[in-house]
Amino acid sequence: MEPDRTHGSFRPVIDRWTVVPWFVLGLAAVTWLNLFRPVFHLAAVIADSLVHGAPVTARHLHSDFFAFWPAGHIAATAEAARIYDPAWFAAWSTAQFGPGLPSYMQYFYPPPSLLTTLPLLPFGPAAGLLAWTLLISLPCIPLLRRAGAPWPVIAAGLLSAASLTGISIGEFGPIAGSAFIAALMAVSRRPDVAGGLFGLISLKPQAGLLGPVVLVARGEWRGLAVGIAVTAALAAAVTLVAGPAIWPAFLRQGMAVAHAHLIAPFPSVYETSGVSVFWMARSLGAPVGLAGLCQGVSALSASVWCWHAWRRKEADPVARAALTVCLTLLVTPYAYANDMTGLSVMVAWLAWRRGGPGVADALLWLWPALGPVIARVLHVEIAPLVILLGALRAARAPGGIGTPAPACYPAPI
Repeated sequence: MEPDRTHGSFRPVIDRWTVVPWFVLGLAAVTWLNLFRPVFHLAAVIADSLVHGAPVTARHLHSDFFAFWPAGHIAATAEAARIYDPAWFAAWSTAQFGPGLPSYMQYFYPPPSLLTTLPLLPFGPAAGLLAWTLLISLPCIPLLRRAGAPWPVIAAGLLSAASLTGISIGEFGPIAGSAFIAALMAVSRRPDVAGGLFGLISLKPQAGLLGPVVLVARGEWRGLAVGIAVTAALAAAVTLVAGPAIWPAFLRQGMAVAHAHLIAPFPSVYETSGVSVFWMARSLGAPVGLAGLCQGVSALSASVWCWHAWRRKEADPVARAALTVCLTLLVTPYAYANDMTGLSVMVAWLAWRRGGPGVADALLWLWPALGPVIARVLHVEIAPLVILLGALRAARAPGGIGTPAPACYPAPI
């Protein structure tokens, strides 16, 4: 019996060829269930801090909030440029949160990203932790609704391993992925809105690197102009808030810290959650230069593929957005499991329209939980291969992209 393609569903489609893979993935789902534990722990820390006044410390919580809250409070002071001084920033943060902060808990994001931390200024650590958690999660719902995603798809995306990871560690992955999807789905209907959203994503630039490629490929010059204007406005705003010295400090110190973070020997603690081609090459023993070359080839190939997909006016918009979300992860060397939230949403969306998930859908949706475990055990990062599978499946989706893509497997997945 064919699944109902008019009304989507998540009814499993299982046949004799996929019983074993489904059984294995069912066991692997324990890794996803395990991700609820840090989310519940985060909620408990927030409640204990707000109700009983318990201190928020790195000993009780693993979260990048311990980089964002200090950055927000420093950004509006005369010492804003010292955010990028690792020793000074660590000393300031330790004075607020006590000892126990990991050595990699530093701030090396581009200056405009500081604007996202300014809403934390009125709050102490306890209220700030609640505000930050809401800031990176709640806006996902209206963004995905604006994109046209059905409610079950939104639920599947926000309960995915990638989203749960992002929320529990206080990272941008959920909201950045949702904004990117909203921008992609608006390109044909409202290119100016799409350009504005792409400009806002410059607050986490690696999350939307293919945005300009999309707009140029479609010839949406007004959307591109809006995106450039929003990006320039954000750069001007942070310069007014933090002072012009923030830029040379980032170029001199912030980028050096980011580079050291990128090329650290595999497996560092954070690299096991990485999903980039660069870190995959490093995990396989490649030196920095060769890993960089592999990343460059991947980025160029992904950009060309994206260009051709968006040049076709008759392509299915959901499948094309899914392809672009996957390709964006293959462009940047800085990509983590929580950055796969957008991919999880689009996998769920395509599965919903097909009438049920396949084995590959389950694998892609679970990968942000499975991948770090595999990387820690085997010391090998293979996430880009899984992401490539997602790109190929999006390109071959019913309705299609019209982009040539080889079959992944001889059997339906």
